[in-house]
Amino acid sequence: MEPFIESGMTFGPYADTHCFRVETSATFKAIGDGVHIAEFLLIRVKPTSPPSVWVAEAKSSSPRPETELDFNKFIGEIRDKLTNALSLCIAAMLNRHPNTAAEVPDGFRHLDLATAGFRLVLIINGHPKAWLPPLQDAMRRALLATAKTWALGPNAVVVINHEEAKHSGLISAP
Repeated sequence: MEPFIESGMTFGPYADTHCFRVETSATFKAIGDGVHIAEFLLIRVKPTSPPSVWVAEAKSSSPRPETELDFNKFIGEIRDKLTNALSLCIAAMLNRHPNTAAEVPDGFRHLDLATAGFRLVLIINGHPKAWLPPLQDAMRRALLATAKTWALGPNAVVVINHEEAKHSGLISAP
């Protein structure tokens, strides 16, 4: 899949079979208003473990925890996007929507849901690394019920900046 730009970061390139741009998919568009969703789903493969689906949301900024109202609203919006994308991912893999058969990449269709890992990832462009821990803590608290319900594990919720995204191979340019 060709690289694409979200929140000022260039994501990819990724294997066509491993990336699903859920935010621009016909499946998501058919759902209609009122459902917010993350940008994309990406299958990451390591030789020593089962594949993992990364549910990714990109942002160009975030409010500081000191601005409690804005910060809590931001966390709630990201929680909803990541949770909805996880749910839509699994629904698509189970062919619960009529459009998914034609648009879900092969890597997702052949993924073993019983063994696959899932990570809910927020990437913030230009965010200083020192500002990430409060966001990480808040996102883990906000997504605790989702992580427990799906048995995602202690490291399933991740908040990173553009530098860490580049280091992990998510982006090619900030």
